[in-house]
Amino acid sequence: MIKFVRHYAWACIAAVSGFFLLLVGVDHLLYTQQSTHLQAVYRTYADLGGTSSVAVRLAKDNHVTITRLTGKPQTQREDLLQDLVDRKRTIIDESTVLLVSGRPEQIYVGGRDNIFVGVWQKKATLFGVAPQLGLAFVVLYAAGCAALATWILRRNRYWHGHVAQMAHNVAAIRREHPVEPIIASPGSPFAELTREIERLDQTAAHLRQKVALRQASFDRLIDHLPQGVMLIDTDRAVLLANPAMQQFVGHEISPRQHNYLDDVKTYALARLIEHTYRSRKSHHQEVTLMTTQKAVDANVIALTGTDRLQVLVILYDVSYLRQVEQMQLDFVGNVSHELKTPVTAISGFTETLLDGAKNDPATLDQFLTIIHDESLRLTQLIQDILTLSRPEAAQANAVVNVRDLVQRALQPLQAPVAAKHLRIDIEVPTDLTVTTVPAKLSQVVRNLLNNAVFYNREGGSITITAAAAATGWQLAVADTGIGIREEDQARVFERFYRVDKARSRHNGGTGLGLAIVHEMVQQLQGELHLKSQVGVGSRFTVTLPNAGA
Repeated sequence: MIKFVRHYAWACIAAVSGFFLLLVGVDHLLYTQQSTHLQAVYRTYADLGGTSSVAVRLAKDNHVTITRLTGKPQTQREDLLQDLVDRKRTIIDESTVLLVSGRPEQIYVGGRDNIFVGVWQKKATLFGVAPQLGLAFVVLYAAGCAALATWILRRNRYWHGHVAQMAHNVAAIRREHPVEPIIASPGSPFAELTREIERLDQTAAHLRQKVALRQASFDRLIDHLPQGVMLIDTDRAVLLANPAMQQFVGHEISPRQHNYLDDVKTYALARLIEHTYRSRKSHHQEVTLMTTQKAVDANVIALTGTDRLQVLVILYDVSYLRQVEQMQLDFVGNVSHELKTPVTAISGFTETLLDGAKNDPATLDQFLTIIHDESLRLTQLIQDILTLSRPEAAQANAVVNVRDLVQRALQPLQAPVAAKHLRIDIEVPTDLTVTTVPAKLSQVVRNLLNNAVFYNREGGSITITAAAAATGWQLAVADTGIGIREEDQARVFERFYRVDKARSRHNGGTGLGLAIVHEMVQQLQGELHLKSQVGVGSRFTVTLPNAGA
């Protein structure tokens, strides 16, 4: 606005200056014409003899005054003429302007025989010669200046309006707001610039769309990563965090920018992040999160591509790996312990026999029986371990009669069944056949029956039922044994886990039977359920698909 006022002031000064220059030009033109007129009067006066009568007649006819310097000046004009001649001897045949009684008059000076003649006339001006023309000139000039000023104002408003609108559109493009269309005539200097702004808006919209698509793809990728991802800026504010990171920290992470310490409550991880900020180098360490107790492999990466350091935190869950490692250690320890018992018994009784006990027939028979039982237990333990450690192999399916399979599994158990006076009820249809892997199903049935026999009470019963289901078939083994406490039911399928360790070893159990059942059922893509009550008994239900269905 100030710039416009300054330009407008200069335009007004230029208009006033132009007005006066025009007036000066008109006056100069009148001066030149008046000089020519006075010169012509003088020449006529000189040609007619230059007498007083001639001067009077010429002065009357041409509205002029003629003065001659023939002696001492008698009038004001003669005095002025004398002074002019004294000051400037070269004034002859020239015109000038002098003030006579305070009024400007133009004088032409001529001379002949050292007699100077002055031809005087009121100085001609535009307003003096043609006042109406002068007034009309002023009016027309003022109207022209007003019209020009109005045009300039309108043009300036037009230009400023377009420039402001184009600036607004450029700012709207920068802020990702919709632009307002600008109508420019074909000859307008802004037409090409307007089209370029429209093309810029289209290009920016296209780029924003591409960026939005890429951002959406990136967000989907980050959201579905199993690794926890968190991006922190140089002010320690969280810029990005995916759902996996929320699971790691144990609570929802606010989408607003906030300090990362609001989410990271684990000192080891916070220290790792601070070390990365200070050293501007990436760090790697395995830590255990305090809130969720998860073991994570933490990578804290320093993003130093720009002046503002950013830190990327990536957490990878290694809890399962650590559990597997612990399970392996526990398995090795349990296997060593379980193998040590029969091996120690066999070794001890063998040494006793070698030391002379073999000479006593009764002792010999007793020790050999113990050695035989322990060797059988050792063989069974090794077979069970091999069953669990053997990878799942692709075995061919075959049609199996379930009742025949149950009866075959009961044959090796006839002695303990008779010793405990157990009643066996087989409620399996004779025509129930399924298509499955016979060896794996046999392992399931054999171990469930072994568990039902060894942990049953004296004079108890075992009920084996099987029936076809909507999506396969079910097999259930129920006993009236000691039962399993509720807190132990979730762990009975673990390897080497025993509810009653003393009784298990007395019965020759290895602690792997139910673990084998669980493993085989999973390989057969089935489900295993347990329902048990202490002192009442247990019921194991296996639901398996029919591979031939």
